[in-house]
Amino acid sequence: MPRSSFGFARLPGPARGLRPAVVVLVLVASSVGADRPSNWERATGVVSEQAQVLSRAASDWYRRTPPADRVTWGGLAACALLGLSVLAERSRRLRHGEALPPRFVDRFLDRVRDGQLDRTKGIDLCESHPSPASRVALAALRRWGRPASDLDRAVALAKQVEVDRMRRNVGTLRRIAALAPLIGLLGTLLAAGRALSALGETAGATAWGPALAGALAPLTAGVAVAILALVAYDGLMGRVEAISGALDRLGAETAEAIAQLSAAPAGRSPGGIGRAAAPRPHFDRGGSPSSRPAGPIRVEIPDALRDF
Repeated sequence: MPRSSFGFARLPGPARGLRPAVVVLVLVASSVGADRPSNWERATGVVSEQAQVLSRAASDWYRRTPPADRVTWGGLAACALLGLSVLAERSRRLRHGEALPPRFVDRFLDRVRDGQLDRTKGIDLCESHPSPASRVALAALRRWGRPASDLDRAVALAKQVEVDRMRRNVGTLRRIAALAPLIGLLGTLLAAGRALSALGETAGATAWGPALAGALAPLTAGVAVAILALVAYDGLMGRVEAISGALDRLGAETAEAIAQLSAAPAGRSPGGIGRAAAPRPHFDRGGSPSSRPAGPIRVEIPDALRDF
């Protein structure tokens, strides 16, 4: 492409008229960027300054805090971080769209309700959309042609496996809710004992207030962590129960459709009539069944009775 005297590419046709405006914009941007730093550089500088301030404050707190308080606050911080990590991971796993993909569920249920469910196509559809819903449906499809009790048992087992997977690590929040107040109480007792011993016998009643108020801080933090952990636990378990109910409905519809489609060909004979009726047993004079086929009974009339 030919270039102008300024080194820019020569634009063809109507776009050639935009060249002066482009040159002006490039010159303005270069002049502005040369005089002052960019937004990214300013943001990076602010973040580095705040990080340095926090690190200095943390180091000062560590030096002036007794070892027992370090252990207490470290345990509370570990409980809080563990609870946040579990909440973030389980919230992502228990999203309704991930456990029950709408694209798969809608297509699969449409085929089930329309009576167009096929074993091979259904298995391919389930394997192409890996999720708890597809695995529950796949458990029923792989037992196509078996009795309805086997289908229900397979669906129930697959659903229970998926529910156990969804509940994984959720119980950690309940353990944090029980452990955090105990850690806070331990820190409060240690701090209160240390503060009261430092006051001495000559200290007045007014000097006890600030000491006890500072000692109650670990217990307050532990109770707060426990409350948040319980709220998170109840929320996640509510999601698990909702998804479990949806999996129950999906598995029941799938098992019922498979049972109906499997039983339909077996009830029809080639001639269009159902199964032939079994021959009725023939009973002899003693009342026990005989092996002779049922037929007309022949009765002989004596000659003396024929005149009547």
